Amino acid sequence: MSSPEKKAQVYHSCASCDRDTWHAIVHSHVESDYEYRADTSYQIVQCCGCRTVSFRKVISDYEAAYPISEDEWEVPSDITCYPSVLKGHRELQDVWDLPDTVRAIYTQSIQAIKDNSNILAGIGLRATIEAICNDRSIAGKTLDKRIDALAKGGLISQKDSERLHAIRFMGNDAAHEIKKSDPKNLLVALRIIEHLLVNIYILDDEADGKLETIIRTFNQFTIYLEKHLTELKSGEEIPLAKIFGKDMRRFHGYFAAHEKALVEAITAGTYTKLSVGKVDRYANSKDTFQHFVVP
Repeated sequence: MSSPEKKAQVYHSCASCDRDTWHAIVHSHVESDYEYRADTSYQIVQCCGCRTVSFRKVISDYEAAYPISEDEWEVPSDITCYPSVLKGHRELQDVWDLPDTVRAIYTQSIQAIKDNSNILAGIGLRATIEAICNDRSIAGKTLDKRIDALAKGGLISQKDSERLHAIRFMGNDAAHEIKKSDPKNLLVALRIIEHLLVNIYILDDEADGKLETIIRTFNQFTIYLEKHLTELKSGEEIPLAKIFGKDMRRFHGYFAAHEKALVEAITAGTYTKLSVGKVDRYANSKDTFQHFVVP
């Protein structure tokens, strides 16, 4: 029995391996242009490492061939890969954790970079910042004001805001001056955008329920409160510090505001799982505390 024929191989970019690897040519179809001596080869290739299948289009320009030794010629070629690969870059693995609009403009910006559409890529990265601000309801008439508001609101650091302004400048130049962004600068800008996406969206989703993060919003507070209420007996009248115990550390500067909002919600009748009790000392404390009664 004869051994299977060994397939021809090419060195080709692999999106899964994130580098150039040897690929076997699974199938090839060649079309020739005889008026201008050029061949177009359409190839289905498979990575010899991870076995990922991709498509390769090679245009060989024989009219422009030139000798590189006594018995060898160099034939210039133009190679297109699909899916296209951005070498040295791995897209976010948790991209589906992003809001739809943010994910759409982020992925389209990456595609523009891969396709060397550097003007559109610069605009797209700037638009990604706009999409994040829209999603997080960041106020401001202009993007520079909204970036500053991201930092003032604690969503990003001051250093992060300075980097986002640099992307804003890049996007403005692309949109208003039709100026191409340098490919290397686009990759730096993309890394900054991905750092922003990870911090605002992906790490929050990963940390939620796994790490003891700070409880900032009243909605988070009431959800957490109700988990503790299941451990209490009806008729108990105690302060929130007793209800939460060690978990009081999770409020870190937000507790007074949450307690005030809770009293207002109970008084207005919008929160009914506790009632407002006395203001008194508790457990030999020197200070007085607002108490709450478990129905």
